[in-house]
Amino acid sequence: MQWPIAHDEAPLFYEAFLMRTEDRIPYRDIFDFQMPGSFAAYYALGRLGGFSDLRIRVIDLLILSILLLVTYFSIQRFGKVAAWSAAILFGLQYLQGGPSMSLQREYLLLAFIAPAVWIAMRDDLTSRHRFMLGFLFGLSTVIKPHAAIGLIPILLFDITDNIQQRKLTVLKAAAASLLPASIGFSVPIVAVFTWLALNNALMPFIEIALNYWPLYSQINGQLVITPKAERIPFLLEQVWRLGGHGIWLIPAAIGLYLNQNMRTYRLASLALCYAIYPALSGQFFPYHYIPFVYFIILLASLAVSTIPLPPSPARQLSSIILLVVILINVRPSSAFLRQIEGRPVNTSTYRANEIARFLENNLKDGDKVQPLDWTGGTLLAMLETRAHIATSYVFDFYFYHHVSMPYIQGLRSDFMHELQTAAPRFVIEVTSMDKPWVGGEDTSRDFPELRNFLNENYSITIQQDDYLIYERR
Repeated sequence: MQWPIAHDEAPLFYEAFLMRTEDRIPYRDIFDFQMPGSFAAYYALGRLGGFSDLRIRVIDLLILSILLLVTYFSIQRFGKVAAWSAAILFGLQYLQGGPSMSLQREYLLLAFIAPAVWIAMRDDLTSRHRFMLGFLFGLSTVIKPHAAIGLIPILLFDITDNIQQRKLTVLKAAAASLLPASIGFSVPIVAVFTWLALNNALMPFIEIALNYWPLYSQINGQLVITPKAERIPFLLEQVWRLGGHGIWLIPAAIGLYLNQNMRTYRLASLALCYAIYPALSGQFFPYHYIPFVYFIILLASLAVSTIPLPPSPARQLSSIILLVVILINVRPSSAFLRQIEGRPVNTSTYRANEIARFLENNLKDGDKVQPLDWTGGTLLAMLETRAHIATSYVFDFYFYHHVSMPYIQGLRSDFMHELQTAAPRFVIEVTSMDKPWVGGEDTSRDFPELRNFLNENYSITIQQDDYLIYERR
């Protein structure tokens, strides 16, 4: 309950704050490459939680509780022990990630994908069920486009069921499954694009999608540009690592062996899809594995299933193996360990508190602030003090990769024009070693036009080891 807003939460909640208080529209008034569903989700969470650390954490735990309840009902067909195991183990794995993993978009995806799986585990699907499957995956798609990968095996299994049980031809079986699912899938997407068009944000979104997404996709999980020649070997190497969660494959394989039926095969196919999911973006950040962890834990929980077979020596052995994996893999979060030692949850939170105190004591009505940061705490400080930003650029990392590309040069030029026009009172630059700089080919840490502008118009009023605060002269 004491975990603060952290990591990716802070920028997204700050952007939601700008949408709430300044009527800013993403892409038109806020430059960011996130999907529209991410803005919608964080806007809703911010409104419900009042952008308060405590209230947002309460909402986070409520979402987790509902997700685990849905998980329990999805796995209940394999016995109560398996259902409880699935729910509890995923909850522990989620909390193990600490505040930096909380409310990540992949976690929010599960709020839609988990109910879809619950529906898919039914014996017989109606057109209404298929519509809901498509609709739920459509909601996940407007947050992350490749989240829809899980809908593919679900529909393939449904088509197979139509052929085998209802004795339909392949074409009729495909039509019965795909048509209602496609209609449901299109509803959130059409709604989002209509909203963007009505707010003059559709063309800016398309421009970002066409020009910036291809550049960002070349940045890997170590924040290094992957050369084209090394791209495929890098993806193959990372896919097999499974984000360090491969040990769950042992009880998952046992659960699959002990429960050889269509429902188990559906879960296995979903686990496979979301093992591939991180490769579709190419970054392999830890939170990209949240859906995979969810489904591999569901499979692993089947190692203690009691339906349809009663307990036996083989099932007792599988329970012991699952217990060993739990003892190896499930532990308290590093944030929790720091808390019980009386240390700050993370360094960026401590930095954010210092910056927030400065802004609270020095900001006047009408003052604007420009962050030169990403996830280093400045945006959290600006959120806490309700500080208003000077430009449409919430982050600065865009300006330092693919620097020779005309599109990035155009972003630099546009940023400098907005900055010179707004002339914010304060500019806050995070300089710490943990600032996520992008490295590799065609990257730079130099921005001469920005540096000259600061030298000519600003003085350093606060200079710490990990951040600088400039004040307009």
